[in-house]
Amino acid sequence: MTRSEWIRGILEGERGLPVPQHWMSFFNSDTAKRLTPEYCHYDNMWWYDVSDEYDTSAMGKEQLDKLIAFNEYTGRCFSCLGKGANISFGHGGPGEFFVRVKEYSDNGIIVQFETGVLAKIQFNPFFYHSYNHPVKSMEDLEALVLPDPSDPRRYEGFTQDAGYLKSRGEFVMGSLNGFFSGLHYFLMDYQEVLISFITNPELIDAMLRKLGEWNITAAEMMIKVGADCIAFCDDLGSKESLLVSPEHYRTFIKPWHKNLVERVHQLGGFVHFHTHGANAQIIEDFIDCGFDFINPFDPEEGWDIEEVLKNYSRDFVVVGGFPTKFWYWNEVNQNDYLLHMAELGKRYARYIFMDSGGVPEDVSRDDFERIIRVSRRVRGVSDVPGCI
Repeated sequence: MTRSEWIRGILEGERGLPVPQHWMSFFNSDTAKRLTPEYCHYDNMWWYDVSDEYDTSAMGKEQLDKLIAFNEYTGRCFSCLGKGANISFGHGGPGEFFVRVKEYSDNGIIVQFETGVLAKIQFNPFFYHSYNHPVKSMEDLEALVLPDPSDPRRYEGFTQDAGYLKSRGEFVMGSLNGFFSGLHYFLMDYQEVLISFITNPELIDAMLRKLGEWNITAAEMMIKVGADCIAFCDDLGSKESLLVSPEHYRTFIKPWHKNLVERVHQLGGFVHFHTHGANAQIIEDFIDCGFDFINPFDPEEGWDIEEVLKNYSRDFVVVGGFPTKFWYWNEVNQNDYLLHMAELGKRYARYIFMDSGGVPEDVSRDDFERIIRVSRRVRGVSDVPGCI
C-alpha cells in the first residue's frame, strides 16, 4: 500500500486501515534535526531557511528522498511540498507568497515577503514580529501589485518535485495562503484587520477579493501540476471565542472558502483546512464549504474529539484531537491518550492523528522516539507495508 492509497482509503472511509498520523510541525529546523537521524535531514526544512532571493527551483530527487525518509522516521503521512513546507503544515511553496532573507544578524534574521511585509525573527529566545504591511487604505490596496499567480515559472520546481513524489506513492500537499490569515500576514496589520471588519467592511471585501482571486488561481495551478491536496491555515478563533463574528465569517470569508473547495474539487483535488480556536458556532458552515479534512480540534479550545468524530466524521476526515500540552504530560498519560485516540480512529475510520501546535523545542529525543514507537504500535501500522 502506498501513502497515497492509504490516505485515499481514509477519505473513502474504508474499514480496517491503520490510523494515519501527521505531526503538525516542529518548532524550527534545529528541533527537527535534533530529534531525527542525519540521513533524513534535507535542505530548506523550515520556511525561514531560505536564501536572499525568491526561489522557485526544484528540491530535486536527492533532497526529496531525504524528505520521504524524514516523514517515515517521524510517522507523518502527508508530503507537504515546497521549500520550508514539510515540517510546517500549510506554509511554504509557490501557493504562498515567497519569502527571502533581507538581513542577517548573529541571533536572527529579517525576512521579506513578496507583498513587501517584513518579519523580524529572533532565534534565542524565539521572537517573531511582522511589520511594514502595505495596506492602510483603499488607495494602498489599489496600488499594490501582487506577483502573477498564473505564471508557469512560479511552479516549475514544484511541478518536477510533485511528479517525483507521486512516482514514489506519496500523497502530495501544496500549501496556500489563508484568506483571513492572509490579510494580516501579508496585507494589513492584524489589529487593523479586526477593526476594519467593523469600521471599513468595503476595504475588507476588496482585500479579500484581491487575495482570494490570487489564492484560487494558485490553488488551481498547484493541482494541475501535480498536488493531490491544497492545505491552508485560517485560524478563526481563540481558545474562548471566534475572532470574527459568525455573520462576518459568512459574509466575507466563507464565500472564498467555498469557492476554493469547488474549484479544487472540479480538478479532482482535495482541500485540507487548518483552523484553531473555539469555532463551534461555524462548524456547520465549514461542512457546507465541503472541506475534505479539517484540523486540529484541540481539546484546550473546547472540542471533545469523540463528539467531533461521532457527529462529523461522515462529513470530513477529522484530523487532530491532541491538546497543545500533550508534549508536557508524563509518559503514562501520553501513552494512555495515544491508545484512546487510536481506539477512536479504529471505531470511526475517517480520522488522522495530529497534534495542535507542533513539537516544542524542549522535547527530548528519547521522549520523541518513545512517542513515535507507541503511536506506531497502537495505530496498527507496524505490519502494514507503506504505512508509517
